[in-house]
Amino acid sequence: MIRIDTGYFRQPRVWSTRLAVGASLVCTGALAPQPSIAATMGCPVAPPPLALPQPSEDSTLTADRASLEEGVAEARGEARLTRNGQALEAPYMRYDRDAANAIARDGLRYYRPGFYLTADSGNVQIDDETGEFNQATYAVIANGGRGSATRVESLGGGSYELTDADYTTCAGETKAWQLSAERIALDRASGRGEAFNSVMRIYGVPVLYTPYLNFPIDDKRHSGVLPPTIGSSSDSGFELAVPYYFNLAPNYDATLVPRVLGDRGLQLGGQLRYLHEHHRGEFAGEYLPSDSEYGDDRSLFHYEHIGRFNEHFGIDANYTRVSDDQYFDDLSNDLAGTSTSQLERAVRLTFADTGVRFSLLAQDFQTLDDINEDEDDFDRAFANDPYTRLPQARLEMLTPTAPFRVGFNGEFSNFKRDDDIDALRTDAEPRLLWGVDRGGWYANSELSYRITRYDLRGFDDAPTVDAAAYEDDVITRDIPQLQAESGLRLSRTFGDGWVQTLEPRAQYLYTGYEDQSEIPVFDSGIADLHFDRLFADNRFVGSDRIGDANQLTLGVSSRFISPEDGRTVAKLDFGRVTGFRDLEVNMPSSGEIGYGDRGSDYVAGVELRPTRNLRAQTTIQYDPDDSRINRAIASASLSTDSGYQLDLAYRRYRDYRPLREVSGSNGREVNIVPGRYESLEQTAVGLRAPVTDNLDVLGRWNYSLERSQNVETLAGFEYRPSCCWAGRVAWRRYVSDDDGSYDSAIMFQFVLNGLGQFGDTVQSFVDDDVYADDDTGRRSSSSFDTIRFP
Repeated sequence: MIRIDTGYFRQPRVWSTRLAVGASLVCTGALAPQPSIAATMGCPVAPPPLALPQPSEDSTLTADRASLEEGVAEARGEARLTRNGQALEAPYMRYDRDAANAIARDGLRYYRPGFYLTADSGNVQIDDETGEFNQATYAVIANGGRGSATRVESLGGGSYELTDADYTTCAGETKAWQLSAERIALDRASGRGEAFNSVMRIYGVPVLYTPYLNFPIDDKRHSGVLPPTIGSSSDSGFELAVPYYFNLAPNYDATLVPRVLGDRGLQLGGQLRYLHEHHRGEFAGEYLPSDSEYGDDRSLFHYEHIGRFNEHFGIDANYTRVSDDQYFDDLSNDLAGTSTSQLERAVRLTFADTGVRFSLLAQDFQTLDDINEDEDDFDRAFANDPYTRLPQARLEMLTPTAPFRVGFNGEFSNFKRDDDIDALRTDAEPRLLWGVDRGGWYANSELSYRITRYDLRGFDDAPTVDAAAYEDDVITRDIPQLQAESGLRLSRTFGDGWVQTLEPRAQYLYTGYEDQSEIPVFDSGIADLHFDRLFADNRFVGSDRIGDANQLTLGVSSRFISPEDGRTVAKLDFGRVTGFRDLEVNMPSSGEIGYGDRGSDYVAGVELRPTRNLRAQTTIQYDPDDSRINRAIASASLSTDSGYQLDLAYRRYRDYRPLREVSGSNGREVNIVPGRYESLEQTAVGLRAPVTDNLDVLGRWNYSLERSQNVETLAGFEYRPSCCWAGRVAWRRYVSDDDGSYDSAIMFQFVLNGLGQFGDTVQSFVDDDVYADDDTGRRSSSSFDTIRFP
């Protein structure tokens, strides 16, 4: 073998044959077997059919036979030229050292980082990394793109022009999809490809002609047309959305979404997102002119912002508005959208420092429920129409020195609501606290005195309120409170290192009684009862009702901790409030006091995590006075490494619903009458299962036991016949209104790996979280992603 070093009279260099490409390939010899290279967006590509060079600035030519005359070398046999990470191999090569030009024929192989090809012949400017190749086949390593072209022109910097070319990310002879174009441009710097006068072929069959197509050749963000979303629903008929994405800056982007609704017209939507070091937010909106079904223009606007000005001051803002009450019912294809009843508009400023927290809130809501003269509809709409707070200021202060601390909670709120009385509420609560924590035990106590003043106004504008029922437009309330709690943290080791804890706790609570029946309710209600809530200092939420109390709360928790990984395998909670006197403070119109006269329901909870793939939890709230379960929640989830997931859920609770008796032509003059209990009992089942290596199925079923009605049914599948494309289909039927009427929708997604995907909302259409009351009584999002409660 002859080695020619083209760097003026230097000694020949022995180039290293060990070079990592990306994160997946290490070449250890000129002809050593090389694994396929993983492509981030398509099928793995075969390794380059030549040894990879090192990034040397010198030009090195090796060959079986070679001659050098006046700076021009002719090489035959296994000729190889390398420079700056490039490699060119051919049976014949003519290299002009001064012009840095190489001519190769009889079948060449060319490589540069991220790209390689084979061709019949070619001409390469090795210094400029440019060249021309004839009758070539090529591969783009980053995304698995590959194809053939009658001519390939390398423009330098990773840009290529392909003439009469094919492009695909599919491996093998049979291409699931392939672009055939008059011209294809690939630009590594921008990460985009362009096809001109192209035909899309599916398994060799032409299905689409387009004069221009822009597609990604890496996984970075780029401006351009995104894959369309295709579907159909019973509300809007055929749906087609073609988004256009604007990559405005590294921290700004926008999306414009024209959407055709077959039964309604053309809707235009958009989103603008921004991200700074201390702030982030987005604008979003939709506009549908002259809805053919609704008969008017329809629109949605949304804005949200979260940020911090410095380490102490922060802001968050949220504003959503729709044109009409039926917007989500008509234009949303999911259960969460159709069950939306209020849209919040709020701005909150916050300040936090050691021992001090302050917030200033301006908040109102758009209520979407129609108010009809029907008794139930009126009650539901009126009860679900929250007061605005313009503004609400809160201050919390607490000295850090232990064991004795002094604190203060203060609040000023201005409440307003159409056709109802308004109020200024001033609330102040000085506090004296004591506490110690010794690890194995703790004790704390708190003495407070709460002073509240209501300045009522607007009686003339409140037809639902009997002004004579209020003796004065100023109401004051002064209530003392004493709270003392103590608990133990015991543990034992058993078996092979297992740890069991036993954590009993007891709390005494005394809250003075004051008649609060004349105080209107602005933001208060009965709190959901769960284990932690048993130890709260008020059985109501909000400041309009301070529950009288003379009670003892006893509770116990126990955890079983695995010695292998410290995982809590099981956790058990049990507790109850026992009262020493009858309770008197209640909610107006319902008479609800929150607990029974002599105590609360029993609350028990169990959480199990026997393995990392199996978990279950349940919470039960039992009423000993009526021998009845008022709330029961249970869920279980099983997943396997092979992709199976089974989720089961059940919930049952009684809900108190106050009633109003409507009279008068305006439907606003009401008399309060006693309410009634309504029960809710639902089950949910979710399943994901791989049927074969290429086919997964998914199902979800929510059923209302008290109504004997399907709440939601969903079925779908994903088919992946190869690494270069996949198809997903999902069908959903769900209750869309309180009258039990159904809507249905179907969506599909056709994913062309390395080119794009059609119908990219199927994943969100299918992968809704489970929304259920967890063991804290709050509505929360669970990672069980195949079932949900509305």
